[in-house]
Amino acid sequence: MKSTGGASEFTVRSNEIDYRGQATMPALVSYMQEAAWSNTQELGMSMYDLLERGLTWVLQRMRIEMFRYPTHNEAITVETWASGRERVFMYRDFRIYTSDRELLGQATSVWLVMDVVKRQLVSVPDFISAMEVVPGREPLPFAKGKLPQLQEPQQEQQMPVRWHDIDLNRHVTNTRYLQWALDTLPLELLEQKQLQKLDIIFKAESILGDTVSSAVAPGNENENLYLHRLTSQESGKELVQAITEWRTLENQQV
Repeated sequence: MKSTGGASEFTVRSNEIDYRGQATMPALVSYMQEAAWSNTQELGMSMYDLLERGLTWVLQRMRIEMFRYPTHNEAITVETWASGRERVFMYRDFRIYTSDRELLGQATSVWLVMDVVKRQLVSVPDFISAMEVVPGREPLPFAKGKLPQLQEPQQEQQMPVRWHDIDLNRHVTNTRYLQWALDTLPLELLEQKQLQKLDIIFKAESILGDTVSSAVAPGNENENLYLHRLTSQESGKELVQAITEWRTLENQQV
């Protein structure tokens, strides 16, 4: 069987926008995950299909670039497709379009399979690995390599894990991690600049009752780059590592 891509339509809702009236990055990531879910369901390898086998999909990494953010009530289409496979890694790409095919943003992602009982990563099951990956278009560069380490945090916040932070896999949902990372940034940065690029790696899970420490600092001498690190206060494990790149709002639609 060959993989095929899918397309899902969304309308930006009022609870998904910032003070500029534009969709937030966590909202956009949620759209992409919903589109991925729909596409994998069509292919017979959705999270529900895996859960029947005691397995589940886990997002390991996502690299996003936004050219323009959609605004409140704007209709968008998220196209997604399996773009490649390497050992235990499954790659999936996304592109976000307006109704007149303006490309708003694009992303590539890396997915793994986890045993829901043992909470351990496992090999991709045969019914998925047997599927021929046919991207249908040029894949985006795979998200690989290490990110620079955050050495000395400039700002830090503690986030208790509560009931509504937990997803179907019974751990903190990745969009909540992203939100916590961005919320720790300086207020003046959030007010004066806009997130252009994001590279985020999800390294470990946290569960109900944990406390997550979110730290951030500028990256090297580039005033538009910030390094992020989320860790578990209970276990000391590094949960998330990310780098964000920002642009000024001059000449941007707001």
